[in-house]
Amino acid sequence: MGSIEYEKPLYSSQQDSEDFWKVAADDHEFWDAYVSTRPNYSQPFYKIIHDYNSSHSSSHTLAHDVGCGAGQVAAELTQYYAHIVVSDAEADHVAAAKGRLTNGYDASRISYTHSKAEDLSTHHPPGSADLIAAAEAVVLMDRDTGLQSFARILRPGGTLAAWFYGRPSFSDPVLFRQAQPILDRIMMLKWKKVIAGSAPRRAWGFKRCADAMESWLDCLPFPSDTWTDIQRYKWNTYSTLLFFGKEACGYDIEPVSHVKEGEKIVESEDREFWMNEWDIAALKEYFRVLFPGFREAIGEGDKEIDTLFAELTEAMGSKGVTRRFTWPCARVLATRR
Repeated sequence: MGSIEYEKPLYSSQQDSEDFWKVAADDHEFWDAYVSTRPNYSQPFYKIIHDYNSSHSSSHTLAHDVGCGAGQVAAELTQYYAHIVVSDAEADHVAAAKGRLTNGYDASRISYTHSKAEDLSTHHPPGSADLIAAAEAVVLMDRDTGLQSFARILRPGGTLAAWFYGRPSFSDPVLFRQAQPILDRIMMLKWKKVIAGSAPRRAWGFKRCADAMESWLDCLPFPSDTWTDIQRYKWNTYSTLLFFGKEACGYDIEPVSHVKEGEKIVESEDREFWMNEWDIAALKEYFRVLFPGFREAIGEGDKEIDTLFAELTEAMGSKGVTRRFTWPCARVLATRR
């Protein structure tokens, strides 16, 4: 199928149907399962971000967790920064994060803002933040408007740390060749059912997200008059950041690169990166809560998907056998001039 053209809508905080990821704050079962099936960001991963920030600034007063979801990143940032601002485009997500951060954390050190990333600078003073952390969030936002908002909030020497991980990938090279195509087929079919029939704005939101994923965050532009010391890291590029591609979307995926000469580029293969050990039941649980719209789109079962899970079970070595999974990931660090 050829490329389908979607006119980019004018950005408006009142028009948010392209923001397709929404979960009710009181759906505690979903949030608990979602957190338990995500990769565990390692302490060395956070320390590299903190050390990078410290190399440009001695201030560690305030950090933002943008697109907070359940608040996992905010919890880790409390180890490095005096105050954390937790924000999300969905009020329910902010409420969910607040509920999960109530116990075990000093409430006076965490505040909450219901806001799109693109609007964040209308809620917070210019030059007020030392760090903006955006995990799994930048592919969902209007990147130009969002980055301009981040630049206004960051103080000179402040850090933007944005990262995104893709689908789980078998660590073992043999299983990656033999079983990963089955996992990828399941992923495609699930997303295809969710995306099918999307209205133009929602469809445009999915395309914007897919283009950014396929770009490995190279789509993020950092004008040299605003940003310096751009560092782009990519792990496990033999796999893919895409959760849904052309077959699921029905339109061409168009990666964009704004990488400039002089930026630091690091690519590495690490088959133990954020490693999970899952059996087929754990993998099914991952898929169940990967996206909140899967149950509505698929219902209680799908014959083709069920058959593929049976094939995947056999490829993994039967029920109860655990296999190691790693994650493809891209991370960008940038300093505000």
